[in-house]
Amino acid sequence: MNQYRVQFTVEARPTCDALPAERRAQVDRAVRVLARDPFRKTSTAQLGPDEHLRRAYVGPGVKLEYMAVGAVMVVVGLEIFDERAYLVDEADAQ
Repeated sequence: MNQYRVQFTVEARPTCDALPAERRAQVDRAVRVLARDPFRKTSTAQLGPDEHLRRAYVGPGVKLEYMAVGAVMVVVGLEIFDERAYLVDEADAQ
């Protein structure tokens, strides 16, 4: 089975490196899965008209944006959301 070689942009790498160990392991596992098939139909979406630029929700509060071309998958963005903090919470509903 062929696998894509994964690289992170200089913008995405520090975000990944700064994650706590548990979250970092989650991202690492997700990247390994995507490297086998970055165009998988489940949990990924095309961004715009180019099918090579994609988004994947890889875990609770973790989103990757990447480009897969040739034999390389480049992670261009990594966003981490704190799913315990919302703009509107129960106190605001009162």
